[in-house]
Amino acid sequence: MKIHALQTGQVAIKQNQRQGVSAGLGRLANTLLDSQWTPMLPILAWVVEHPEGLVVVDAGETARVAEPDYFPRWHPFFRLCNRMDVKPDDEIGPSMKRMGLSPQDVRW
Repeated sequence: MKIHALQTGQVAIKQNQRQGVSAGLGRLANTLLDSQWTPMLPILAWVVEHPEGLVVVDAGETARVAEPDYFPRWHPFFRLCNRMDVKPDDEIGPSMKRMGLSPQDVRW
């Protein structure tokens, strides 16, 4: 069995979110009001090569995050607390193909 971590793009988030400052609504407020960003961090997907077939655990992110209406407009987190960089070639399908794995072979 092999486990692969595939990078499906990058994201910058607020420092307070990364550090988990406060709890509950206080944590959300601290994240929304934070002006400091992390450096770009990897967005990972996980593929397990198992004797019974390929297993995908968390498919990472899609390039559709760049579309204006992909995330709900009413939710402040998506507008104010993350900056994503995901290109179509970063998605899990193309990433798997580069590793010699076929998305059609994913069993679970």
